[in-house]
Amino acid sequence: MNHRPDFKTTSHSSGIQCESNADINFQQALANAKQFSPIRYAATPKLRLSELSLISSFDYQNLLFTHSGGTALSKAGQVLKLDSNTILVPSYHCPAAIEPFIWLGFKCIFYRVNADLSPDKNHVHQLINQHDISHCLTINYFGVICHLPLIADILSSTNIIIIHDCAHALFDLLSYTKVHNEADATICSINKILPSIDGGIVTFKSSVPRPLQPVGFVEESKAILYLLGITSIINKLRFAFKKRTEPINGALDNTKATSLCYFNSSKAEQQCFSHTIAILRRSNLNKIAQRRRENYRYLCSALKNSGLGTLLKPQLDQHNVPYVLPFLLHDKSHFSKVRQTGIQCLRWEEIAQTDCNVSQDYRSRLLQLPCHHQLSKQELDAMIKQLKDIL
Repeated sequence: MNHRPDFKTTSHSSGIQCESNADINFQQALANAKQFSPIRYAATPKLRLSELSLISSFDYQNLLFTHSGGTALSKAGQVLKLDSNTILVPSYHCPAAIEPFIWLGFKCIFYRVNADLSPDKNHVHQLINQHDISHCLTINYFGVICHLPLIADILSSTNIIIIHDCAHALFDLLSYTKVHNEADATICSINKILPSIDGGIVTFKSSVPRPLQPVGFVEESKAILYLLGITSIINKLRFAFKKRTEPINGALDNTKATSLCYFNSSKAEQQCFSHTIAILRRSNLNKIAQRRRENYRYLCSALKNSGLGTLLKPQLDQHNVPYVLPFLLHDKSHFSKVRQTGIQCLRWEEIAQTDCNVSQDYRSRLLQLPCHHQLSKQELDAMIKQLKDIL
């Protein structure tokens, strides 16, 4: 990867550093998925052609489609970049939300969060007084916890640019395109909600950048084969006949590994696959939103008195459409037991080392439980039983 002249990275097993962010230390993952049982209940849905419609479900004017949520963030940072760029970012985060700004040469300063993941108002004010802050990143956590109005209120007397990360909240972004948005840019990830390989979106309050470069026919075709499961069948046949070659899906991304663990700079100016946009347009978004809300509430009802942990967000707000259900373990050692049940619970383990006690605690105890729209009541009941049987 060719870095900008003012950006220098050093590779580490646990993350990245650069001269303008020399104090950032992304921590190592706490567990390896390979050590657990095969996944029975996935965090994201699979492609089902029967769920797609011939009728487009929405108008996507003023949306810029990107390769991923990370490249959507990089495009937001690129468009809104100033001569000097220092961005406030929440101490509880996925590294994928921070790396695009490091790549762009932003200086990142972390603000503390409270137990409900709201920004520590006093700490934000303190950082604003101590530093020349140009931007602020706020995150919609799990599609159900959004503190954008609070951040906007805190920053109301400043000229600080707000970038809102809705990677978990596709439906929030789509609704934001129809109403006044408190953020200067809002991004989301398509493939966290819908069954696609890639896909990000960025929308701006006051500008619409030109479309990005489309993907070539060959790569598009390979991606469709992979998405339909044909690539997997071909690879199994290759193994059977002892003619093993590199899997076709490996051609989707030929970029060599770099010190940026999650951000792929070679895709920064590339649009997502055309079929990803087609999946978005042809999906019954109203039905998907309804099913996700129903599944979330069903899990909340069953786990509200669980001895295993507590619900971080037991009640959905009126327009919340969840990505996952945040569940805070009483004992962090139970993560392995949950994962061994075959439930693909996620954790943000590789957060930056900061003085935020909540974030450092949540990296080991806050789980993201699946609740996507394809999970049936029988599957939810099985998940609930396995969680209850742990104790």
